[in-house]
Formats: sequence, C-alpha cells, structure tokens
Amino acid sequence: MPVKVKAARFALALGAVALVSILAGCTPRPSGQATSGWDLRRAEREGEVVVYINNDVHQRLVEDFERRFPKVKLRFVVLTSRDMQARVIEEAKDAEPVADVVWTSAIDTQVKLINDGYAQTYRSPEAGRLPAWARWRDQGFGVTSEPIVFVYNKRLLKDGQAPRSHSALLAALRADPERWRGKVAMYDPERSGMGFFYLSSNTQFYPDGWALYDALAAVDVRTYVPGKPMLDRVATGEHLLAVDINGSYADWYVRNNGPDVGYVVPEDYHLSISRVAFITRVARHPGAARLFLDYLMSDAGQRVLSEVRLTPIRPGLGAAPPSGARPIRVGPALLANFDQGRRAELLSRWRGGEAAE
Repeated sequence: MPVKVKAARFALALGAVALVSILAGCTPRPSGQATSGWDLRRAEREGEVVVYINNDVHQRLVEDFERRFPKVKLRFVVLTSRDMQARVIEEAKDAEPVADVVWTSAIDTQVKLINDGYAQTYRSPEAGRLPAWARWRDQGFGVTSEPIVFVYNKRLLKDGQAPRSHSALLAALRADPERWRGKVAMYDPERSGMGFFYLSSNTQFYPDGWALYDALAAVDVRTYVPGKPMLDRVATGEHLLAVDINGSYADWYVRNNGPDVGYVVPEDYHLSISRVAFITRVARHPGAARLFLDYLMSDAGQRVLSEVRLTPIRPGLGAAPPSGARPIRVGPALLANFDQGRRAELLSRWRGGEAAE
C-alpha cells in the first residue's frame, strides 16, 4: 500500500477518535446524578430496567425514576430472597435472562451471589459517597442503613412493658417465663435465610447472645419463615412480641395495620443492615441498570428512599439514624454464613435449647 494512502487512513482514524471524544464531551449527563452521558443514552435506547426486590414498598421510587428518565421503564419483580437467589443462578444459564439488578435486604445472599460470579463490575461515579463498609469489589452497593427492631402489641404491653434492649428482654424472659410462653415470635433460623443471619450476627455481637436464645427456647418461642404472618399474630395478640424484624418493614406494617402494633429500636445495640444492589452478569439492559444503580446512590434517590421510609445510607439526607448501630459490612466475612460446618454447628447449638414450634 502506498505510503500516502496509509498516512491518509491514519489521519482519518485519528479524526474519528477525536470526533468520538468531542461527542462524548457533548453528551449530556442526567440531571441530579453522576451517571455518564453514554450510559444515559444507552439506557434510553434499552428502554427498561428489571429489578428483583424482596418487598413491595417502592412505588414512589418508580414514579420518581420514570419522571426523571421518561424513556426508561422501571419494573420491580417481588420475590422471596431464596426464590431470588435461585432465579439469578438459573438465569445465568438461560438464553433469556430477566433480572438486570438484584436489590434485597438479604445481605449475605447478595455477597454469596457476587462472590460466585453472578454480578458485573461497575465503577459507579456515585459509589464514593457511600461508607466503605457498604461497598464491595465495585459490584455490591449497600444503599440503605436499616435497624433491626422488636415489634410488640401496644394493647397488651402498656406503660413501657415492652423490652427496650436485648438485656431487658433476657431479664423479662427469665423473671416470668410463664407470661411469655408461646407469646414471642422470631424468624426460623433453619428455614429462613434471614433467621439464620440474625442468629449468626446476634451471637457474634451480643455477649449473652446464646443465653438470650436459650431463654427464648425455654418459653416456646414460635418460629416463622415469612414475616407478615408473624406480625399479623402480634397485631391480634396471639404473640406479645416479635424479635429481629427489619425496621423499615416494621414501620410500614405499623403504618398500615392500625394502632395496636408498635416497635422499638433496642437501646443496647441493634444490627444495621443495608439493602444491597448489584447488576447481574447477564443483564439485558446494562445501561439502564447502571442508571438505576446510580439513582439509588444519588441525592435524589436517597431522598426518595427516605420518603418511603427506607433509611438512606448517606448522612444528612433523611432522619438521623438511631444510635447503637452495629453495621453489617458488605463483604467476604458474610460468606461464613454459607460454610456448612459452621451452619451445622450454629443450628445444632440452637436446637439444643429449642422447644417445639
């Protein structure tokens, strides 16, 4: 090939690179968040983002996101955490994946999925505003900081009778076990992923954790897998108290189920968990997934989370979080919950003091 032709082609290539750079600089960024203009335009071409969640309290998020990005439809699919995990694994093998983003309070399950390769990396320009404990490998992003609380029947536990700390609960169970017999509820550590997570976490954070679980077993604690039947039975008075309930869910339930149910954030300490989101490895709408993920971490998204009473993780964008939080770090330490030897050991110890359901 003549030298002049080669030079001309090289000049054209340089010109194309320069044009792309100019266009990139001119591509408008979305208002209110740091997503790149390229990802915004790609999201608008894709037209949709599908998000798996484990509760259905997010309509306000849909309204605000679609108002800001009218060319991108936000579709939530509500699943239990276990069903969500199974679907993500199955869709990674399938030619027709569905989920673009997985967003759930089952923080240990999220870490397991990320660790096993079901997430894709995204160096979000919004992620630097999150606490270091809420980010992992540019793949998992915790966007809330939610307390784990006690829910109680206000009609039957009056005048400050509801235990306001783990130590107060332990003392009450020991002082009058007959009053509490069959009247306390919790997630089942064997059948519920969240139940096992709480068992594992409480016995690490609370020095009297096993003493508390033994006391619960001694009063025939009732165990559940889904949360709503448990809270329904607190509302009717069948149970006086439910322990270890996500504070955002408890708040939603109290506001929607009348005056007989209340909740307290334990005063000695409380677990604080984050709803972790990641983009699936096989996302069909990766641009829209990035746009939604950045929205959750942005000022605008965090303020809407506060409006729907999901405690935002960024300080100053909602009500001040209660003191005494023990944040659960998003990261590999949570993989210990999937160690079969450790799981068997914890459940064996639990069964050793457990009364029949």
